[in-house]
Order: sequence, then structure tokens, then C-alpha cells
Amino acid sequence: MKFMAHNPIIVEIFTIPQAACDANKANWQQAAQMVGRQLKARFGEAICTKHIEFLSKEWFQNEKAKKILEAGEINFPFVLVNGKVACADKKISIPKISKLINDLFNI
Repeated sequence: MKFMAHNPIIVEIFTIPQAACDANKANWQQAAQMVGRQLKARFGEAICTKHIEFLSKEWFQNEKAKKILEAGEINFPFVLVNGKVACADKKISIPKISKLINDLFNI
């Protein structure tokens, strides 16, 4: 079921930079793109997915993520949905992200 929203739901996927020795493996950018495709297929254009690497320009602009990490509440990778932690279990969980999105849509 796809949803329309006046203000898109922002899904931010925070990861560490890809190690040079892992060049032949799927990288975090590819994983974030896959998550974005799956969420858009389920929820439509109501979702805006962003991939943000640790220590990137976007990282330093995100006060919420910096505060959460500095507080020791989470580790990488983690996902925020409209600023709320959707998952921070050392892996990206589409079911957990979807549950929080469903909660935002009051489903």
C-alpha cells in the first residue's frame, strides 16, 4: 500500500566509510539504495531516503545523529526515521524501519 504525504518521511541511514579492502563486497551505499527502493515500493513517494557516512559533510550537519552517537546509545549502522531511531542493531532492519513508518502513518 502506497501513501501520500505533504511532508515526506525522512529515512536517514548512517554508516561508516567503506574499507578499501572490502572493495569487492556490496557497500553501504548499495545497501542504502536497496533499502530506499524497498521502502518506496511499499510506501511510495512519501519516503525520502538519505545515506550519510560518518564524518561526511552531511554527518556534521546532523545534530540529532551526533548527539545520539556521542551519548553511546547506538553504534553503526543506524537508521533514523524523522529523527527517531528505527534500528541500531549493527545491521539495517527493513521490518523495524517499516514498523516506525507505519506508526507515523498511524496504521
